[in-house]
Amino acid sequence: MDEGIDLMEVIKQIWAGRKTVLMFMAAGFLLAVVVVLVTPKQYQTQVKLLAETGSKNGAGGLLGQLGGMSGLNLGGLSGLMGSSASEDALTPELYPDVVKSTPFLLEVLGKKVTESKHGVTMTVAEYLSLYSKSPFSGLTGIFKGKPAPVVFLKDSSSSGASKGLLKLTKDQKDLVDGLADIISLSVASSAGGGLTGGGSKVITVSIEVQDPQVSAQLADSVVGSLKNYIIAYNTGKAKKDLDFVKARFNEARDRYYATQQALASHNDRNLNVITSSANMSKERLSTENALASNIYNSMAQVMEQAKLKVQDQTPVFTVIEPAKVPLIKSKPKGVIIAMGLMFVGAFVGVGVVFIRRKKK
Repeated sequence: MDEGIDLMEVIKQIWAGRKTVLMFMAAGFLLAVVVVLVTPKQYQTQVKLLAETGSKNGAGGLLGQLGGMSGLNLGGLSGLMGSSASEDALTPELYPDVVKSTPFLLEVLGKKVTESKHGVTMTVAEYLSLYSKSPFSGLTGIFKGKPAPVVFLKDSSSSGASKGLLKLTKDQKDLVDGLADIISLSVASSAGGGLTGGGSKVITVSIEVQDPQVSAQLADSVVGSLKNYIIAYNTGKAKKDLDFVKARFNEARDRYYATQQALASHNDRNLNVITSSANMSKERLSTENALASNIYNSMAQVMEQAKLKVQDQTPVFTVIEPAKVPLIKSKPKGVIIAMGLMFVGAFVGVGVVFIRRKKK
């Protein structure tokens, strides 16, 4: 009859084979030392941004406030702009997809960084090609030699037949994928989000590379590119509308100046002339000038509104935590690796002890 496992007997057997267990634990510790030594050090930089997400297109926005103060008629611009541009804005929840997109990564790969060991300035693509090491790279480098940097040509984003299609080589794609693994972005709601309409979001950008100085520089470049991308996207339609309004304003201004000049010339030529034809011509020119003046004034007002609209749609970013050169490595975590492998060694050692006991 099975009476179950005798715990004291198990402990006695483990104690009797303690030398074997300690030997495997020591082997696990030595393996951990090797792993830590051959694994390149990684340094992490984090940048935190506060991004406003509340709509600014209503009466509380800059456009509404200045319009109310100056008596501007906002109806003309609302018809031109269509629905609220915030509906089409790039929300913070989509930022992780932006930083992982190939066009964004290609832009970051062209940024300049300066590595800390030799003070050499190069592109991010060159740094990842030449200075980013993998475990045992020192041994494999003896046989393979120094790798060549991956070059990105200006027309690498388009094929000869179809403009706008991305065409990357395998090395270029591997480099893009490698950069995507280095960049991490998370979005969290700020504490006061419930009181501020759409609220604000805390954006955390993390970069982890093998050079502390490059880590900080790359984090700063990624944040800068992200801000430019979001601002360009959110204000794109408003800027196009502003360009359209500017063109119409220039046309209205030229027409107003032309009718004004025509009316002045007519008056100079007919200063002392009193005829029906002269009066009729003057009345016609005055009417055209008044109409051109009204259109010119209306377009000037709409253009000012369009300028305010661009400002209103520009997202606001506040840097909470700027990029700093990390002083302590983030990886490899030697203590955790040692404890884990020693635990595995102890587990294997106990198994060996029981297997030997069973054979006896």
